[in-house]
Amino acid sequence: MNKEKKTVLLVDDVRLFLKLEETFFKRAGCQVVTAESGKEAIEQAKKHQPDAILLDYYMPDMKGDEICKILRQEESTKNIPVIIVSTSSKPEDIEKCYQAGCNDYLTKPIKPEVVLSRTAQVIGLPYRIHRRLAVNFRIQGRVPSLTFTGFSRNISESGILIETDRKINIKDSLQLWLPILENQDTIEVKGEVVREEINRKKASYCYGIKFIDLSPEEKEALSEFLKKHLPDEEAIE
Repeated sequence: MNKEKKTVLLVDDVRLFLKLEETFFKRAGCQVVTAESGKEAIEQAKKHQPDAILLDYYMPDMKGDEICKILRQEESTKNIPVIIVSTSSKPEDIEKCYQAGCNDYLTKPIKPEVVLSRTAQVIGLPYRIHRRLAVNFRIQGRVPSLTFTGFSRNISESGILIETDRKINIKDSLQLWLPILENQDTIEVKGEVVREEINRKKASYCYGIKFIDLSPEEKEALSEFLKKHLPDEEAIE
């Protein structure tokens, strides 16, 4: 496992839901381990030491609170954050799970972005928790030492992936002009370089940029652009 990435253990006995959840977390830049029973969940938790466990309450061999109790009793897994997801909203079920030591309890149906954001609060997921839209438009940028042009590869409410032939440094602060308004008018946003990939065949660089200090107007413009172009996602049932 690449421990530079967050690892999430997804536990559900319905393969369709596992695949849906796996897609959401991989899109967020996480490594994913899965389990389809309580016994397998405990084994996978011991083996992989995930940063968080997303655990369905109704499992075929034991319920989520029982699994959580066992995890809390094991020295190697007792501190791993556990989020239980359930169709049950009964207060007694919720209380049993918290008494067993879970960190959070979510009731289905639930939107993927809620699952991601609540997990992010527990383990500190990177900025890529937001849904990303593949885009390819020309952008202009500026760092203290140079002005550059490039092309976007994807964008979310919290960041953008750009490609350029100019070398920029990790942690550089920069300004970007993004043509996302009506009639492709631009907005200026501030960002920080948090990731770099080199494409040696094309002699270019890809940079992951985290937006910083966005104004309410800039946030609204990004949100409206993404709402217009991103497809709707179904809730996890």
